[in-house]
Amino acid sequence: MTTPTVSAPSLNRREFLTRAGALAAAASLAPTGLLAAAAPKATAVTTPAKASYEIGVLEKWFFDGGNGGPLKYTPDEMAQTLAEIGLDLELTLRKQGHITPEKAPDELPVMAAALARKNRRILWVALDTVRPDEPHWEKAIRVAKQLGIPQYRHRGFSYTSGRPLKAQIADFHSMAKDFAAVNKAVGIQAVYQIHAGARSAGSAAWDLDLILGDIDPKHFGVAFDTRHVMVEQGQSWPNAVQLLAPRTVALCVKSFKWDGDQTVEVPLGEGRVKKAIVDQVIAAHGGPLPICIHVEHFKDAAGKLAPVPFAQRARIVEAIRADARVLRGWLGLPQS
Repeated sequence: MTTPTVSAPSLNRREFLTRAGALAAAASLAPTGLLAAAAPKATAVTTPAKASYEIGVLEKWFFDGGNGGPLKYTPDEMAQTLAEIGLDLELTLRKQGHITPEKAPDELPVMAAALARKNRRILWVALDTVRPDEPHWEKAIRVAKQLGIPQYRHRGFSYTSGRPLKAQIADFHSMAKDFAAVNKAVGIQAVYQIHAGARSAGSAAWDLDLILGDIDPKHFGVAFDTRHVMVEQGQSWPNAVQLLAPRTVALCVKSFKWDGDQTVEVPLGEGRVKKAIVDQVIAAHGGPLPICIHVEHFKDAAGKLAPVPFAQRARIVEAIRADARVLRGWLGLPQS
């Protein structure tokens, strides 16, 4: 997954926080009453009791997203699909996501309510926000918090060529502190998903430890990704588990195999990702944490990742259920 490039330094933190507070206050008093309207809806939504393991699925198959097409499951269709899968939802709350950040006050409560009617919930929301001075993200996470959604996924920082890595890491740390300060004020937790690739800051594990530095994981933690860590760390993946254990607050699960020097995405249980890495992440964390299944292996006839129309969802539903069965087996959970 390609992440946006970050090259300019972050805002002065004091300036950002002052402006963020002013914007939040202004938003709550806006004539449209967007956030005020969202709050009553939020309190009306009930969610199922919290289980030992909360497991969700990234919903990239259920809308056109980056392809810019018209396909998008309605809230009721999304709820029906998740009921068939038997998992909760990692919802894309992005500029080209299932819901765009500026529409969160109107659309996110509707989605949450539809899921609740099927005994499903939004496990966390995935943003494409990189910098703290981008618009709408704070409004979106405030609505998420009102709806009882405990986490959101940061998009991740990217290295640029021509600048020393340590200088870029210092910039990323400054921005991460700005995010953490707002998260603390809102009462929500950001997660930073590890991605493989030379441009992906955090892929080496040690650099992610520096990026988050002295930040309290309660406000900004790590979503440990089994596939991406094993691609980058090879046989040393236990070191990444150990290094990031104090920061790990969520787990993303998917698998792959090597074909020469290229990666091929495969169903869970058929590739390099084994039960051992999941066991070690959970043990290092000290117990259950939120887990999201990311299905990258399901492709269309042309070999591409593509959204699936609601009427044709049976195969993708079964593919996700198959990965979930493997994961539940690893965790020692009963099959749904």
